[in-house]
Amino acid sequence: MKLYTRIKRTPEDFIVEEIPALELKKEGNFYLVELKKRNVSTLETLRVISRFLKIPLKEIGFAGLKDRFAVTTQYLTIPTNYEIDERCFRFNGRWKEVKNLNWEKEYGFCIKPLGKVERPLKLGDLRENRFTITVRNFEKNLRERFYRNYDIVKRYGFPNYFGEQRFGSVKSRDDFVLRYLLRGDFEGALKSYFFGKSSVEYWGDWRKLYKTLSPTLEEYEKDLIRGLMRGLSAEKAFRILPKNVRLMFNFAYQSFLWNEYLREYIEEKYPFIRIPFINNWKLSYWIEVPDVEYLKELQIPYTGKEFKVKDKTLRRAMMRVLRKYGVKEEWFDREVGGMVVMTDGLRKAAVFLKDFKILEKTKNRIKVRFSLPPGSYATVLLRFLLKG
Repeated sequence: MKLYTRIKRTPEDFIVEEIPALELKKEGNFYLVELKKRNVSTLETLRVISRFLKIPLKEIGFAGLKDRFAVTTQYLTIPTNYEIDERCFRFNGRWKEVKNLNWEKEYGFCIKPLGKVERPLKLGDLRENRFTITVRNFEKNLRERFYRNYDIVKRYGFPNYFGEQRFGSVKSRDDFVLRYLLRGDFEGALKSYFFGKSSVEYWGDWRKLYKTLSPTLEEYEKDLIRGLMRGLSAEKAFRILPKNVRLMFNFAYQSFLWNEYLREYIEEKYPFIRIPFINNWKLSYWIEVPDVEYLKELQIPYTGKEFKVKDKTLRRAMMRVLRKYGVKEEWFDREVGGMVVMTDGLRKAAVFLKDFKILEKTKNRIKVRFSLPPGSYATVLLRFLLKG
C-alpha cells in the first residue's frame, strides 16, 4: 500500500505547526502574521495574498513551504506600510474572500496579524516544526515494522533527505528546469516548466499555448506567454517569473543532487535498505550505525566549493554523483536567469526526533506527535517507519 493512502486520507491526518523563531515586539517594521491553511500549498496562499491585498510577492517573508494536503499553521512577515487584518479565502473553482472557513470541509486559508517584529522571516527561520499524524490501515504486520523501525530511528536518527514537497513546488516533477538554464537553453527551460518531458506539437505557437493553458495559469505565467507573443526572447520571458519561483528551480535540482550524495554515502558505509521515492528514485536508509556520534555531527555540502569535504567516503560519493549527472564545476555560483545558482552550503546528514509521543492507538490506526528541526521532512521519516 502506498504511503499517502495511509497518512493522508484527509488533510486532518497530517497537521503541521511551525514554532517561530521571531518574538513579538512593541515596535517593528513588519507584522508577524499567522497563516492557517487546509489543502492548499504555501506558494498558492502567497499568490492569493499578493493578488487580493496588493502586496508584491517579494515583500512577503516566510520560513518554509508546508504540505498542500494537510492542515498547517505557519507564519509570514509583511511590511507595516501595508494594511493587514484578519481575512479568510476559500477555493471553490476560483478564489474568493469569505468571512470564515469551514475547516472540516472547505479548501482555503485564513490570515491573522499577531503583532510586530523587527525583521522579516527568511527560509529556515523557525525553531522547529511540530507534526500530528494519523496512520491508517495500521494492521499487525505494519505495526511490527513500525515499532522495529522506530527503534532504529530512536538509536541512530534517520537520513535528512529532502522530501517530495521540495520537488513538487514547481510545475514538473519529472524534469529539472535548472539543467536547461545551466546549458543556456532558456526555451527548453520554459518548455520543461510548463510540460516537463512531455512532447507538445504546438510549442512555438504562443497564441495557441496561451489559449490552451490560460484557464490554469497564474497571472505571471500569462504575462510570460504574452511576452513570447510580443516577440520577447525566451530568456527575457523567463525573467518575468517571480524570483522566488525561479529560485525553486535551483532548490529542486540542488536538493536532488544532495539526496543522491547522502544515498551514495549510506550505501558505501552502512548496512541499508532502499525504499521507493517519487519519479522512480530511491532513498536508502541505514539500519545500523557503529559511529553514531560522528554521524550526528556530519554535514554535507551542496557543492563542496566553499565547504571542503574531509570525509573520504563522502568525497567519493559526491564525485560519483556529479560525474553521473554531468555537473560541471564552472556551474557553481553561476549567474543565470537573474539569479545566482548552485551555491554552496551545509546540511546535516542525520536528523533526530524530539518529543515523540503516541496520542491514540487502535487496531487499525495510530496517531503520533513529534517535532523535527527546520528543513527536515516528516514524510522522509514515515517512508522508513512504514517502508513505503
